[in-house]
Amino acid sequence: MKNQAILTLLIGKQEVLKVAADKLSPRGCEFICNQEQVALFRDNDESQGRFNDFQIRLGLFPHSGPCPQYITANGQIASIRRSAQSCYRIILNFEKVGQDGYRLIAEHLSGSVVVPIGTKQSQSA
Repeated sequence: MKNQAILTLLIGKQEVLKVAADKLSPRGCEFICNQEQVALFRDNDESQGRFNDFQIRLGLFPHSGPCPQYITANGQIASIRRSAQSCYRIILNFEKVGQDGYRLIAEHLSGSVVVPIGTKQSQSA
């Protein structure tokens, strides 16, 4: 079982969309949505082709370990691609990631890199 990440998009303080992030990196993520959800991403302004900016809450849920970690950031939709008749792949870029956000994402992706050593092992070394 792999680590999971839940992405919540907010406008103001209202939750607009909550999805599982398929591909996650410290710079952004990719997720899948349906045709009705795609309308959320378009800017209602006069300029055509622009995408909305969102506040993001990213919940990182490790498959083992203590409790989930939450990261806040701003984000902008970078790409919307149709991958099936009613399925779209959305790429979201992170901006203004909260304190320690990049580190938490990197740790989430890499798993446990540092292995603690016991006191007897450290004394013998």
